[in-house]
Amino acid sequence: MNGLLRTGGTGGGEAWREVSVSLGSDAEVSGRLSFSGATRIEGRLKGEVRSANLLVVGPQAVVRATVHAGVLVVLGRIYGNVVEAERVEIRPGGLIVGDITTRALVVAEGGTFEGNCRMFGQAPAESLAL
Repeated sequence: MNGLLRTGGTGGGEAWREVSVSLGSDAEVSGRLSFSGATRIEGRLKGEVRSANLLVVGPQAVVRATVHAGVLVVLGRIYGNVVEAERVEIRPGGLIVGDITTRALVVAEGGTFEGNCRMFGQAPAESLAL
């Protein structure tokens, strides 16, 4: 678990240890959830989830929701759109089926992404004349 989150030199490599809210594997929640601190989901969630900070979707989690997160780390399954995340990491065994809007997307070997991705906050690449 030591390498769960690497945020490209921003000092967040151990941020997963600071998770303050956790929904256990036996939890089943439906509705709108909002968190200001780092959060880990291990159970089932349906609806909408917002985390201004780190959101970890654990290996046993099944999330059927629109997800808003500062940094999203996916080890389980998300069926739904990820909206305006600063960073999305899909780890081995992780799955996102839906569209992603993010500044940075990392799909590790063994991770799966099915959908469209729109990057924001970067200057568009210049066209190359052929």
